[in-house]
Amino acid sequence: MRLSKFISENIEVILQEWEDFAGTLHPLNSATKAQLRDHAKAILGVICLDLDADQSVEAGIEKSKGNAPDAGDATASEAHAVDRLQAGFTVEELMAEFRALRASVLRLWQARVKQADESDLQDMLRFNEAIDQSLTESLSHFSAMLRDSQNVFLAILGHDVRNPLGAISMGTQMILQDTTLPPRHLKVAAQLLRSTQRVTEIVSDLLDYSTSHLGGGIPVTLAGYDLSMECRSVAQEMKLFHPERTFKVDVEDGITVVWDRARMSQALSNLMANAVQHGAAGSPVWVTVSRLGADVVMVVQNEGGIISPDRLRVMFDPGKSFVMKSTSERSASQTSNLGLGLYITHEIVIAHGGKIWVTSTELEGTTVKVQIPMVASGPAE
Repeated sequence: MRLSKFISENIEVILQEWEDFAGTLHPLNSATKAQLRDHAKAILGVICLDLDADQSVEAGIEKSKGNAPDAGDATASEAHAVDRLQAGFTVEELMAEFRALRASVLRLWQARVKQADESDLQDMLRFNEAIDQSLTESLSHFSAMLRDSQNVFLAILGHDVRNPLGAISMGTQMILQDTTLPPRHLKVAAQLLRSTQRVTEIVSDLLDYSTSHLGGGIPVTLAGYDLSMECRSVAQEMKLFHPERTFKVDVEDGITVVWDRARMSQALSNLMANAVQHGAAGSPVWVTVSRLGADVVMVVQNEGGIISPDRLRVMFDPGKSFVMKSTSERSASQTSNLGLGLYITHEIVIAHGGKIWVTSTELEGTTVKVQIPMVASGPAE
């Protein structure tokens, strides 16, 4: 008996096994029959149609990798992911359902087919490819929705924190204007204002991080301005903020660009601050800005420890960078930062149609290079 026909004729037995297994998962321990079965029947129906359709070897290989043709509308597997996320499933529990479905079908079919021929083996191969495709669709949609919900939470948190921070900052500035207060009180108020400004910067980074993940990247407003003058201004601010460090700045004169001034100044400031934080304490930070044809190249370089190739690959992904850190490095991150500045810089550069990359060698230290068209073209494809 062909596998697709077996599934159709024994659909109730298979669904009952799915239901029994789903009932053992904690989020569904009090669920109804319909909630337990969810989209299982529709998923199996799609698989049966797939088994009966002609398919090339190449198409089967692509399907097992999760690269089946785009169906356009949401699939049954994707709809199943939505319901399971709303039920409180974890990724592991969602995967377990598909593993159990695969095992149930093959075990029941094996009991019916006493001796397999070539067509049976082909059916089993096609079934595994179809299950892999369904699992990929479900996991991909589940993960995307989970990321979106987390980023919405971060965006709401960041937005709600800004109002009380603004009130604290305004109140502190009013206190600093009161010349009748003792110097000791004014000193405390000044420190409070600096701390508030730092928290405001962190909240701003958090909002940028969450917004860029919700689609469309970081928004930019393009306008013409003198980049040479702006870069020197950013460098001067960094010198005032870090008087203990030496900055060697070489900016070509007369570079005019059509960029987002505030965002690109933020990007350069982030790169310089990162070089200060991670560079050797007694070494300078080199900053070079120059033309290269119709592009502008910005280079920030520092001496210090060599960054491994594995870490260079995830330099602009704060989540992956954090995972790769040792326990001691993670503890240190609690007093420094999680690398949001580099991620935001990367997104700003991409939003301008540019590219950014990092090299790290014993001879040259760590070098971050940014290349952007003088007239920004939007996100690079």
